[in-house]
Amino acid sequence: MSHSSPFSPQEMQGRLARIRSEMAARHLDAYIATNQANVRYATGFRGEPHTLLLTASDAVLYTSFRTLPWATEQTASLQTSLELSTQAPPLENIQQRLAGQSLTIGVEQGLSHSAFLKLSQQFAPHTLQPADPIEHARREKSPAEISLLEASQRLNEEVFAAVIPQIQPALSERAVQGLMLAEMAKREEIDGYSFNPIVAVDGNAWEIHHLPDNTRIQKDSMVLLDLGIVHQGYASDMTRTLCMGKATARMREVYDTVREAQDAAIALMQPGAQTHDIDQAAREVITRAGHARGFTHGLGHSIGLETHDPGLNLSPFTPNEVLTAGMAFTVEPGIYLENEFGVRTEDVLIIGEESPKNITRQSKDLLELNF
Repeated sequence: MSHSSPFSPQEMQGRLARIRSEMAARHLDAYIATNQANVRYATGFRGEPHTLLLTASDAVLYTSFRTLPWATEQTASLQTSLELSTQAPPLENIQQRLAGQSLTIGVEQGLSHSAFLKLSQQFAPHTLQPADPIEHARREKSPAEISLLEASQRLNEEVFAAVIPQIQPALSERAVQGLMLAEMAKREEIDGYSFNPIVAVDGNAWEIHHLPDNTRIQKDSMVLLDLGIVHQGYASDMTRTLCMGKATARMREVYDTVREAQDAAIALMQPGAQTHDIDQAAREVITRAGHARGFTHGLGHSIGLETHDPGLNLSPFTPNEVLTAGMAFTVEPGIYLENEFGVRTEDVLIIGEESPKNITRQSKDLLELNF
């Protein structure tokens, strides 16, 4: 199996240029990255260990002698721009490289407070600053990245389609989750699952990220299925809710409201739109229907190398951001009725120059399974 990068040298060089531009905007002389997704985005390297040092002129990827052959192949498109080092420990070598100067060094925002304090002491007299230049560069996906997101979504929907005929009354949530994992394992193109698949029967959907248990599906159950896979590093995510038999009028009313809320949000998703406004459009539909209490999470999140790409959400609980072309989001309104059932519909949208592209093809019609 090839370990080479799916991205051209021009794209990888462009990524480094964008990251350095983001560093300059934050007045950073250097940046240290250890998050796997950030290192992969900047260099193409998918292995461990991985520590990346970036300055205005240098890029150094620290790994081990065991993974050096893979790192050499995976980062070949940056051959003239990236130095590979097996010097250990990497942070000490970075200190040596930056010695004799007084610099502002960016570190990833995900560091714990104690880790940040320890690094600040270790790197004195340099000034350390939590910053997000790589995460910010990751927000807008290239055409090549969008192609991988679309391929990931296709594979995810193949898994969903293969599982549906196997669902029967009396199966437990954990059994259905096992069916999903088994279908994922059958497909060589799938790197793994992007999160533990969620199966929530009836009232269990009240717990938004329910961990499947031994609850059994009944002939009149509503079953919420949330699944995602990883393909060449890029995640997919999709939720559908199905009915085991004929849906009641209440089930259909809730289902139709969720779908209307999603449609209202998607209609606004174009460059220049604000994330809070998009979330509010969906929330207003659900509130008018009398279900405001049943929708308490954000409308969606950025997706890419991580299922929840950092720093960008369709949510009233996070900073308001302006959409630009190339951003990728899940849109997943839901209504959850305590001790009854829950409905969530989730698609992945790519922001286009004028209108969004929904890369999720699975029908959003209510699926009623008859036995």
